[in-house]
Amino acid sequence: MKVLYVVFDTLRANHLGCYGYFRSTSPNIDRMASQGVLFSNAYPTDVPTQPSYTAMFSGQRGMSTGVVSHADEHLSDNAPWFPQILAAKGCTTCAVSTLYHMKKWFAKGFQYYMNPVAGDVRLTQKVTADEINSVAIPWLKTHWKDNFFMFIHYWDVHGIYTPPQRYKRMYYQGNEKDPSNHSLDGMKKNLAYPFVKRLIDAMGEGITDLEYIIAQYDAEITYVDEKFGELVATLEKLNILNDTLIILTSDHGESLGEHGIYFDHAGVYEPTVHVPLIFHHSDLPKGKKIEALVQLIDIAPTVLEFFGVDIPDEFEGKSLFPLLKGKHIEQYEEVFTNQGLWQATRMMRTKRWKLIKCIDNGFWSLPSTELYDLQSDPKELKNLAKERREIVDELELKFHQWVTEHLGRRTDPLRRIAEKGLPPKKRLKRLIEEGKGTYDEWRRNMGW
Repeated sequence: MKVLYVVFDTLRANHLGCYGYFRSTSPNIDRMASQGVLFSNAYPTDVPTQPSYTAMFSGQRGMSTGVVSHADEHLSDNAPWFPQILAAKGCTTCAVSTLYHMKKWFAKGFQYYMNPVAGDVRLTQKVTADEINSVAIPWLKTHWKDNFFMFIHYWDVHGIYTPPQRYKRMYYQGNEKDPSNHSLDGMKKNLAYPFVKRLIDAMGEGITDLEYIIAQYDAEITYVDEKFGELVATLEKLNILNDTLIILTSDHGESLGEHGIYFDHAGVYEPTVHVPLIFHHSDLPKGKKIEALVQLIDIAPTVLEFFGVDIPDEFEGKSLFPLLKGKHIEQYEEVFTNQGLWQATRMMRTKRWKLIKCIDNGFWSLPSTELYDLQSDPKELKNLAKERREIVDELELKFHQWVTEHLGRRTDPLRRIAEKGLPPKKRLKRLIEEGKGTYDEWRRNMGW
C-alpha cells in the first residue's frame, strides 16, 4: 500500500488542460487525469494556505480547529492528524515540504520530514520543484518497498510568478512594459495595491500588461507539471506505479484580476476556491469524471480507508471511495468555504447556486450578500442577491442552520479573526506609514 499525495500550491483548476484550459499548460497532469478519476467540483473548506492544509491533514474544518487565518492561532495537540494515525499503524510517513516554517504542527506524524531549504526560512515559498524533487526522488528510490504515505508540496505556482528562464516566453511574445497598455490600471484603485505592486516589481519593474503576468502563472504550471512528470517516471522505473495511489490537488486557487483581486487568493470566488482533484490507481476507473460536490477534508478519510485504518469520529469529511467506485453519485448537497485572511467571508455552494456572506470586506468594496447562478454565470459576473430574494432567503436559512449546527456554543473563529483585525490590514498600515504618509491619508487618496 503506497500513497503519493501531491499538492500544487495555489493551482486553480481552470488553468489545467484537463479542466478545459485553452493552453497546454499541464500535459503530465492531463495524462494522469485521462488514466484516472477527475473530480470536477472540489473545494477546500478553508483558504488560504495555513488553514487549508490544517483542514486537509486534520480532516476537520477551521470552524472546528479554530485555524481560519494566518494569525496567532493554535491547533490543539489532541486534534486528529491523519499522517500520525498512519504512522501509528506502521505506515512509513514522509513529507517534502517547507510548511514547518509556518506552523510546527505541519511536521506532526511524519517519520521523515525533508525540507530542502531548512537553512533559510526566507525561502519558504520560493523553494523550487527541482529542489523538492532533489530529495523526494532519492527517498522514493530508497523506500519503494515500504508501505508509505508521501506528501509532496510544490510552491512554484504561488506568487511571485518567476518561472525558469526557458519558460518565460512560452505563452507570451509581446512587450510586457508597453506604456500604452492599461490592463493593470484597475489594481491601483484597490487598497491592497502596495502588496500587489511589490509582487509585480519583483517580476520586473514597469510591467503594464496583465496578460504577461497570467502567462508567467501559466509558465509556472508547466514547469512544475514537468517536475511532477519526473516523479511519475520514477514510480514507473521502480515498477510501483500501479501499486501507488496518486492524489493530486491544491490548497486553493488564484485570482488573476477577477473581482478586482490581483495575483492572490483573497475572497471565495471560483478562481480561488475551485481546485483540481485527481486520483490515479490501477484499481480505479480510467478517464472518469465525477461531478459531485466534494471537499478537501474528504481526502483524510479516503487515505485511511485505502490503508484499512479506522476513521476517527472527529473527522468531518467523508471517504471518496463510494464515489470513486461508482457506488454513490453524490457526496454533499452543499459545500462551504471560509476565507479568513484577506477578507472574512464564507460561501455556500450548491450544484447551481453560490451564496457569499461577508463579515469583513478587507480591502474590497463588497456587499454583505452575494448570489450567483453558476450554471448561467460561471464567472460570477452578476450578483443576483437583490433580484432573486427568494433564492437568497432559502439558501440563507440553510446557511445559518449549518453554521449554528457546526459551531454549537463555540464562537465563530471567522468572526473572532475579524474582531481582532485581519492580519494584512495591520501589515498594510505599517507599509503605508513607512513611506507614504498616514494610513488615513492613503485611504482618502484612494477614494475610500
